[in-house]
Amino acid sequence: MRPRSTFALGRAVLAASGLLAAAGAAAGPKRVPTLSKFDQAAVERAITGAARKLQEPECQKVLEDFRDGEGRPLRQSLEKWGVSAAEYIQMIPFLDGSAHRLCLWSRVELVSSPGTPRVYVCGRFATTQVREPGLAEAMVIHEMLHTLGLGENPPTSGEITQRAKRRCG
Repeated sequence: MRPRSTFALGRAVLAASGLLAAAGAAAGPKRVPTLSKFDQAAVERAITGAARKLQEPECQKVLEDFRDGEGRPLRQSLEKWGVSAAEYIQMIPFLDGSAHRLCLWSRVELVSSPGTPRVYVCGRFATTQVREPGLAEAMVIHEMLHTLGLGENPPTSGEITQRAKRRCG
C-alpha cells in the first residue's frame, strides 16, 4: 500500500463527508432504520471484498466499460470524488431497505438510483453474502456503478453483475 499524503487523506475525508451529506439530503427528513447486526456484518464483508478486488487494474476496467446518462465513462464521475474506486465503495452509505418498495415487492437484494450515493439493503442480501460471497461482492460493485451514474435497461441488471464478476473475479 502506498503512503498517503495529508492532502490526499483530507480529500478522502472531505469526499466521505460529501457522500454522507448527499445521502442525508436525498433521504429527506424521515429517519431510515439501521441495519441489523447480521445484515451490517454481511454488508461489511461484501464491501471489504469488493474494495480488495477494486484495487486490481482489471477490476477497475468496469469504470470504463459503462457510461453515465450523458455518455461519460464512470471513471470521470469517480474522479470528481478525488478517491480511488476501492476508497469510494467504502464511503457509500448502505442503509436498511426493509421498507423500500423494491425490497418489498420484488426479488432485488440491493437498491440504488443512478448518481445518488447511497444503497438500500434488502433482507435477502445477507443470505446471498453468506452462501455466495463472490456474487455479493459483484452485486456491491454493481450498485457502486449506479451511484456513479450508470442507468439500467440497457444494460440489464444481469449484464452489469456479470461484467463485474468477469472483470473482478
